[in-house]
Amino acid sequence: MTESPRKHRKRWFILLLLLIVMIGLAVGWWLIHRGGGEQENASDGGQSRGGGATSVAAIAASREDFPVYLSALGTVTSLHRVEIRPRVEGELLSVNFREGDRVEKGDVLARIDPRTYQAQLDQAKGQLEQDLAQLKTARQNLERYQKLIKTNYVSRQDLEEQQQLVEQYQGTVAADRANVQDARVQLDYTTIEAPVSGRIGIRNVDPGNIIQLGDEDPIATLTQLSPISVIFSMPSQYRAPIQQQFDSDGSLTVQALDSDETTVLARGQLTSINSHVDTATGTVRMRAGFDNGDLTLFPSAFVNVRLKLRTIADTIVIPLTAIQNSDQGNFVYVVSDDGKVSRNAIEVAASDDLHAAVSSGVEAGQQVVVDGVDRLRDGASVKVVSHTLPGESDSDVTADSNHGQGDAPDAGSNPEQTGHSANS
Repeated sequence: MTESPRKHRKRWFILLLLLIVMIGLAVGWWLIHRGGGEQENASDGGQSRGGGATSVAAIAASREDFPVYLSALGTVTSLHRVEIRPRVEGELLSVNFREGDRVEKGDVLARIDPRTYQAQLDQAKGQLEQDLAQLKTARQNLERYQKLIKTNYVSRQDLEEQQQLVEQYQGTVAADRANVQDARVQLDYTTIEAPVSGRIGIRNVDPGNIIQLGDEDPIATLTQLSPISVIFSMPSQYRAPIQQQFDSDGSLTVQALDSDETTVLARGQLTSINSHVDTATGTVRMRAGFDNGDLTLFPSAFVNVRLKLRTIADTIVIPLTAIQNSDQGNFVYVVSDDGKVSRNAIEVAASDDLHAAVSSGVEAGQQVVVDGVDRLRDGASVKVVSHTLPGESDSDVTADSNHGQGDAPDAGSNPEQTGHSANS
């Protein structure tokens, strides 16, 4: 049975009516929210267009010394790492340390059965005594021959033969003394002493075993912990300025920091710069020395290294957040006494994670905008509502002691990635 045309038209009419109602509701909702947004924007925009001041946060530029640092990743390296090995063979009688003990230079670490070497020393001493007696007799005979030659009781040939015999015994005695010394050294080697102060590692041999000179494993390994060093690499372009400062000052300050670079683990001095550039990495290896009396640094551990290259004296310092980038370079907004801002181009000499040293464009005491810059233009009126950075007090602005982590950021660069460079 087919549907009548009248009912068909009625159904389409109802659907069309519902569609019109839905469109009307959607348009009404959009107009309501658009109108509210325009009203709010008009209120905010009218404040600026109508002469109202834009709220910003600003901080006064300070004049102070700004240290410049270079950063790298370093490896803690012991100055002495000694494998404790026997220098004579025999039964290991005792091990006089506990694994992990801190030992001092000269401490007895182990003893080898000395009896064989004591016997060899006694034998060498006996041979020496015997040959000394023969030498004494030969010398006495030589003196008698020298007297008898004057009365022709002995021939000159007998005298010369006796002289040669004395010299022969002198050589024998000299060899005997060397043998005694060698036997004494071999006996001394049965007592194994610590060659340096440090921490002893895992024991590889137990008492009672026969140890030999060709054994693969040492008895243990002794690692010096104090003083200690950190080896790190710097890009080759910094070798020249580092070498220049190192040669002129005699030393450069180096800090070892934890993995978060928030805690200084130890402070030391640069001790050496490698003589060549690693062609594979384009870097130069360097070594810094640390006293490490508190044993904070441990061999083979990784640390962040911060080398103080120089200090920019009496320079203008501003927060890094105040610096903006454009195609023309770096700039800041400076708040004038009449409450308006001016866009000042600046030259940045160096920067760290929080601050930058500025060589031009800002004077000490001038207020630079650190928050709200996205709403500003040159000559805009502003109202300074805050003078501090988030998480920082007013005194922190000029009292921060970690200035100078590297170069000024280029346009669009990430300030946190500037810690490996330093401008002159």
